[in-house]
Amino acid sequence: MAGRGLSRCSSQYSQLLKYSGTNAAPKASLMRAFSVTASEGYHGLNSENAKSHAEWTGTKEELDDERLDIDGHPVMQRWETPYMASLAKIATAEGGRVLEIGFGMGISAGAIQKHDIAEHVILEANADVFKRLQEFSKTSPHKVTPIGPGLWQDTIKEVEDGSISGILYDTYPLVKEEQHTHQFDFIGQAFEKLRPGGVLTYCNLTSLGVLRGEFNSWKELFAETQLPHLLACGFREEDIRFEVAPAAPTADCEYYQHDTALVPICYRPVADPMFTGLGQKE
Repeated sequence: MAGRGLSRCSSQYSQLLKYSGTNAAPKASLMRAFSVTASEGYHGLNSENAKSHAEWTGTKEELDDERLDIDGHPVMQRWETPYMASLAKIATAEGGRVLEIGFGMGISAGAIQKHDIAEHVILEANADVFKRLQEFSKTSPHKVTPIGPGLWQDTIKEVEDGSISGILYDTYPLVKEEQHTHQFDFIGQAFEKLRPGGVLTYCNLTSLGVLRGEFNSWKELFAETQLPHLLACGFREEDIRFEVAPAAPTADCEYYQHDTALVPICYRPVADPMFTGLGQKE
């Protein structure tokens, strides 16, 4: 996966794993092991050689009032509505132009539209879902700019560097090898899309549904499995925090069975030496 943001993330990662003296270095292998050893959470993802990322765009959706499934996998469910509202509140905190990755059932998009924003840019990979996104854009109170259908890896370049005030990332891991880390591939590139003072939040319930049972607290989970990656992608320790939101998954939810969920909050520094103007870097 190419991109200056991701290379920046990768080049700093080995040093930043030493954050605050925590034993974070083994966590990359530990997180991979979770997908096959943890007793809770979703384990139905295909291996990386089972289906190409490109095929996801043309795979037919299965949608009803309560859930969205694609390729036989649970992508989103209605119970997530209050949690998505918590994420949307963070992503819209700075107003301006908001970038959302993954339209899904339109739950988080609807929550974002309830806030005072200038523009709502939405990237969506799946062609069926993108059709619904286009219809959503016609009736939304704030300007919606749909981009797709196509994987964010191919469409993120259409978003200008330094133009975004808030980001909400909520996509589905396409293969089990990226179940716990796909959000960081995106964040490594998205950092430069944020303007100084812009905020990013993200959701990976398919990962957290597994990881939460392996840690004593959200604080420990965040420090061990999220923070080192966020630091490596360019965020500073003092600009990163999280909240915990209530969650009420249905009893038959395949990927999440906890009564709270993580809401990460990551700000790009207001005085960022890498930023000299819209879309320009030193």
